[in-house]
Amino acid sequence: TDGPTEEERMELERISMEKTIKKEAVEKMELSRKEEEEKKETKRRKDEWSARVQEVKEQEEEVLQAQSYPLRNYLMKHVMPTLNQGLIEVCKVRPEDAIDYLAEYLFEHNPQVD
Repeated sequence: TDGPTEEERMELERISMEKTIKKEAVEKMELSRKEEEEKKETKRRKDEWSARVQEVKEQEEEVLQAQSYPLRNYLMKHVMPTLNQGLIEVCKVRPEDAIDYLAEYLFEHNPQVD
């Protein structure tokens, strides 16, 4: 006897192949698990980023609203009454050049020039 018989050699090859197949299956499962974890982490980060972006947008909107109140109040108090009356007058008269007519109306009815 110089070594393993043909049957023993075949059995050793079969065992080696089974080990290789099992090892590959375990590696494949581990890779799938890691990929799934990476997907979950990517989704979590994306969701977190989206939430932060939304929060920043809401904060910016609040700031813009707060900053616009003085301007809005000024316009409502000093500009809109005269402008509304001018637009109503333009609708009544229907001049050929409505913009020029409105400009003249605003100049003539400017309450701060009286």
